[in-house]
Amino acid sequence: MTNGPRVAVIGGGAFGARHVAAYQGLGVRVDALVDSDAATRERVAARHGIPHTFPTVADLLAAGTPDAASVCVPGSAHRAVAVALITAGVPVLVEKPLAATVADAAAIVAAAEEHGVLCQPGHILRHSPAHRALHDAVRAGRLGQVLAVSSRRDRPRTLTRLFPDDHPALLTAVHDIDLALWYAQSPVLEVRATARTRPGSATPVLVWAELRHANGVVSSIRNSYLLPEHTPNHTSDLVEVYGTDGVGHVDLAQPTVLVQADRTEAPDWLLSPADGGGALAAEIRHFLRRVDGGEPTAVVPLADGLHVVQIAAAVADSAAADGAPRRIPPSPSLTGASADDPT
Repeated sequence: MTNGPRVAVIGGGAFGARHVAAYQGLGVRVDALVDSDAATRERVAARHGIPHTFPTVADLLAAGTPDAASVCVPGSAHRAVAVALITAGVPVLVEKPLAATVADAAAIVAAAEEHGVLCQPGHILRHSPAHRALHDAVRAGRLGQVLAVSSRRDRPRTLTRLFPDDHPALLTAVHDIDLALWYAQSPVLEVRATARTRPGSATPVLVWAELRHANGVVSSIRNSYLLPEHTPNHTSDLVEVYGTDGVGHVDLAQPTVLVQADRTEAPDWLLSPADGGGALAAEIRHFLRRVDGGEPTAVVPLADGLHVVQIAAAVADSAAADGAPRRIPPSPSLTGASADDPT
């Protein structure tokens, strides 16, 4: 890769644009943008100075193979996009979740293994300084033996309107499932979950799940879309780790920046700020170092990305069955959710 990598971003929506800004903030050239909507392609490319745009991945690959790509399309399209890029030999950073179904996620993993091409699941919280600090404390044994992990994530009702077909387990709760794996350092064997809806909405607005890990740790996850519509969509989250020797938590209940004027705004300056930086930039920096061989160790092993989808699907299924337990068969390739094992 002479003169730095040539990167493509697939998907020009809000998060795709943040990937573009993060790459550029790191001094990396975003050479191409792929989006099926012409107006979106033109707007994002003009704003960020992207020289080439394409309506499809096939058109991108026909014009030349990029050195790396971020996949930022909706989860239902991840399989088609990621497999096409991987088959062409392009390393990919796939936004969470790895895919919308277990079958699609397994197909992405199979393609990456068959072609020997890097596929990094985009679990951004493993790159957040606060969440990493808690993980380091757990790994160092400062909390003793981990007994339980608890998390909650509250969002505005807007998400029900914006994502009417996406179950919270496969949208927002993916973050909490991944943190549970990371902190418990053990795969999940069984799931029980409950979901509730609001009048007029078929999509759950409250999901409560209990995960039982192979090492005996119990994780509790709660996600809600019950805050008023006008509430800023800031990171109103809490995760706690309970150990035999202590308790640790990361509390993001209050936004880093809050502007209360004619309207209330809480821009994200911690995880994925619109102009680049934050945990997203750290995630992309790690991805690029994986691409060029400078970092042999995966923060998010690919097997963990697949296991998160398995757990999320089990949560949705258990909730639909009024809390009936769902077993998740152990995977021989699962790393045990250790973020410091190579893929």
